Amino acid sequence: MKLPKLLLLASMMSPLFTAPSYGVPYPDGVTLAETQEITLNNGAEVTSIDPAKQAAEPAFNLGRDLFEGLTIQDKQGTTIPGIAKAWSVNDNNTVYTFHLRDAKWSNGDAVTAHDFVYSWQRLLDPNTASPYAWFAAIPNIQNSQAIMKGTAKPDSLGVKALDDTTFQVTLEKPIPFFIKLLSHPVLAPVHQATVEQHGSNWTQPQHIVTNGAFTVSEWKVNEKMVMVKNPHYWDEKNVVLDKITWLPIGDANVVLNRYLAGDIDQALSIPAAQKKKLIKKFPQEVADTSASLGSTFYYLNTQHGPTKDLRVRQALSYAIDRKLLTDAILRNGGIPMYTLVPPQTDGFKSYTPDYAKWDKNQRIDEAKRLLAEAGYSKNHPLKLTFTVPTFSMDVKMATAMAGMWKSHLGVQVTIKQLEPKVFYALKEPTDITRGGWTADYNEASTWLDIFVSEGEYNDSRYNNPKYDDLMARSKTMSDPAELYLQAENMLIDDMAIIPVYRPGNDQYLVKPYVGGYERTNPESSYYRKNVYVQVH
Repeated sequence: MKLPKLLLLASMMSPLFTAPSYGVPYPDGVTLAETQEITLNNGAEVTSIDPAKQAAEPAFNLGRDLFEGLTIQDKQGTTIPGIAKAWSVNDNNTVYTFHLRDAKWSNGDAVTAHDFVYSWQRLLDPNTASPYAWFAAIPNIQNSQAIMKGTAKPDSLGVKALDDTTFQVTLEKPIPFFIKLLSHPVLAPVHQATVEQHGSNWTQPQHIVTNGAFTVSEWKVNEKMVMVKNPHYWDEKNVVLDKITWLPIGDANVVLNRYLAGDIDQALSIPAAQKKKLIKKFPQEVADTSASLGSTFYYLNTQHGPTKDLRVRQALSYAIDRKLLTDAILRNGGIPMYTLVPPQTDGFKSYTPDYAKWDKNQRIDEAKRLLAEAGYSKNHPLKLTFTVPTFSMDVKMATAMAGMWKSHLGVQVTIKQLEPKVFYALKEPTDITRGGWTADYNEASTWLDIFVSEGEYNDSRYNNPKYDDLMARSKTMSDPAELYLQAENMLIDDMAIIPVYRPGNDQYLVKPYVGGYERTNPESSYYRKNVYVQVH
């Protein structure tokens, strides 16, 4: 970690810190449209918008607009103040004190330190059954691990309200990247009275209370969600949009057609077959997205079925032509990956495994040898189930990979397609399951922590005590880069996943009158509080 960033984030009381000046998101000379409304696609219906129940990027994307935590991020991914206007840390970096700004809930109630105490305790409480409780336990907040395991009560968590506007967090040991975690949507507060009064229905439009830039006015499942500006948001005067309509469309072709018809204001994924033509036809509508801290991989079940055999897992990975997949199927700037953690991750030293250096024929020959050694042949073919969401690109990728395995190795693959909402709630992985991760914070552990033996999203069911030990020890070090490298080496040697690609620089379509939506944040953390509609 670079020293200036560490100093800047460690203490906003430091004379090195200059608070960002919040203002209108549009530059001088822009003429705003009278109607400030946009329609966007979220890619899938979400299981919940309750911060404690969010579990995947479609939900996080909505959560960033509805709820605001202690911090948020700017367009470059730098941590900036959210509900916390300032913070400080003690000498040994274990006690953080956050001073809250004068913020209100959408019903006019004050946002207080007590809201954060309640919300973080609720997140870790096993009775909440949060799929992201593990995230709150990463920084080792006092008693967080014990609470999550049910051996300590939620009210023993190391958080307290010193008064209405002062929130204090005590860690069991220093975590260098603690501040980086705080902008994640699951750590945003919820309105206690509303949750307790309405239970699981508290997020319905007629009940919901939010503290972000927007709140929900309408929600028709599998059809649309409508957000409107929160009139009580602390920075409301600088929020330009009055209304956002979100659509849950997973098919890129449908999205494109709706975009071309003027029904949607942004098409983030252009079907590969039409991309070149459309970019040439609509140059004024083409925008660039920076490479994000994302990684697409496929889980291999290490505990059950044929993929329990390391030789099978290795053969499947070796037989994949990643360049062909990225160039001919994706065609979106994706870059082939042979490891898990993107090389641009802050403070991470990447490496290239030996199999990535082999040519195609060498990889296929080794894959054939391994599969034969594992007992599979033409008369006894390997049979696998491959589970993916129904997104068109995921289906195309799975079909292409299954074709490679069939032609090179004689593997018979059944592709199981699930609606995204069902897929994201999947509890029992099959032989191969589509994976992928966009950084929750800019540090290698956001990927590597997935594969500790008790990891919530460890759909490989990877269980290696040496790996667990490396990741546990990394949390106590000011520079854990070497342990991260050892852990990733181990994960790839054990082939718990098939790494395939990471996002590269790409182009997409956005209506020229939509401003403030620069997709430069490396963690893909975007806030519609920055968006505006120009006169057109």
